[in-house]
Amino acid sequence: MAVSYLLYSLYVRPGEITDPETVIKAVAGITGKSAAEIEAGLKSPGNVIKMADHLEEAEIAAVAGGKIKGVFVKPQEGRFYPEHETAAGLPGYAGDGIGLAGVEGAYDLILQKGGFRNENLPEIDFHDEEVLGRAAVDVVLTLDLALEKEIEKQLRAHLRESGTQRGVAILMDARTGDILSWAEQPSFNPNYYWQIPDLRGSGLFQEALDSILYRRVKVRAAAIRRDGELAGPLLPETVAAPNFGLDVDEIERYGNLAALTVGDEEGLFFADRKQPPGSSGKAIDPATGSLDILRLTGAIAALMNGGWQVRPHVLGSVYDHDLQSHFFRAPDFDVQGRRRVVSPSMGIQLRRDLFGTKSPSAGDLHLQAASVVRMEDRGPYGEYVIRNLLIGVVPAKAPKLVLAMLTSQDDLFPAAGAMRQDSRQELAQLGTSILPVLLGESEKLASEPFPTEPDRANYSRFLISRRVNYQERETRTADADAVMPELTGLSLRKGLQRLNGHRLALTIEGSGRIVRQRPAAGHPLEGVQECILSLESEI
Repeated sequence: MAVSYLLYSLYVRPGEITDPETVIKAVAGITGKSAAEIEAGLKSPGNVIKMADHLEEAEIAAVAGGKIKGVFVKPQEGRFYPEHETAAGLPGYAGDGIGLAGVEGAYDLILQKGGFRNENLPEIDFHDEEVLGRAAVDVVLTLDLALEKEIEKQLRAHLRESGTQRGVAILMDARTGDILSWAEQPSFNPNYYWQIPDLRGSGLFQEALDSILYRRVKVRAAAIRRDGELAGPLLPETVAAPNFGLDVDEIERYGNLAALTVGDEEGLFFADRKQPPGSSGKAIDPATGSLDILRLTGAIAALMNGGWQVRPHVLGSVYDHDLQSHFFRAPDFDVQGRRRVVSPSMGIQLRRDLFGTKSPSAGDLHLQAASVVRMEDRGPYGEYVIRNLLIGVVPAKAPKLVLAMLTSQDDLFPAAGAMRQDSRQELAQLGTSILPVLLGESEKLASEPFPTEPDRANYSRFLISRRVNYQERETRTADADAVMPELTGLSLRKGLQRLNGHRLALTIEGSGRIVRQRPAAGHPLEGVQECILSLESEI
């Protein structure tokens, strides 16, 4: 999800130069600039002059270690997110070497260079090692990219087809609390975190759910708890008394006993939870039992796995590069936060009867979908929003996965120009189709060795993002008469240097030297937005 690479900046101290000709030749060989450009640069005011950024180790070999007087290099660690918008809200992003959001922010102390003590990460079993991270560490998440991409694809399609603006989804292992997917739409690209608007992503993860959305689940859980372990299945709701004969206080009391209440967990997922806007403008009182989507997912997992409360988490292990050792989650840590919210026999009752009778079309899974329409304070008049929640568990008899999806539409039905079904029904249909697929994919999960070396393909994309997309806007030309430079026959580095002055999105095919380019050399660049370079290795 995130990788770090070491690049270098090239500097010159004019006052220390004893052999100007050698300096100019060395800098020209590294930067590709002409001798006249470098000589003019050396005449700039200042004791230290930056000549180039984002250089590789091989490029600065000739000047590294003070081999040429007056020339020196400075290392820069750059963070790159190879999956771009995939699960972007979870890893978050880093700027200037500091974690600013998500996992990057929560575990910044661990990810920084320099040692840290094992008590800074109590969820990991470090055995007898007290100080770690002397060189570098990687944190390994529980996320599965195949499942993440499938859920994001389905969520995007649902939002597009239903005309809904925002959505989030969590897929959790009901037995362990491992979060296998953490999806939100719209998303953002953490490689360009400075371009993220203030209202980035969906914001739905941190908002407390309207209790109406999970009221049916809470009422059924309360009724099962009241009837006891020896009672038979609940009556169908069409013939049962309203709320199964429970009053409001009984629903709250029995529902809370079944874990459908706010816990006292702190950390990455539970800090700074936003309240849903309302006419009162008051903060939500935790005593009211309001849940966010993550807490609700954890509560459903506890009810469906036999009554064991689990800690939702994304941190699976840590790899220490200095020790060349992989350290996994500490069983004791999760056991400490683990308790039975119901007895084993009551857990069976809940698992059997919580979601009601399954429809034949649902197959081997349980589904629950609900909607709520609410007025929110937005400006002088306020606006209506529609929230849809889907809860699904699969397989039905011994649930392994819990899926929770929340969508938000900031207008009332019917949406302009759209004729469609009720959005809640559409979400339920999505759950029916996607849950068996997710279960099948999760069963293919295999533990692979953690990669201790950076992926070369990711490294190439990282260099491209740094050298082309990260160029300062003011250094790019806006000349309408610009034409495509000749790039064939050049190395990728030289080609990128020639493209630095143009606003072009770049696609690289293959590796080696540039053998084909589109647009062709000499083609006018006015209105052109993309350049495709084909590379081939020399034989």
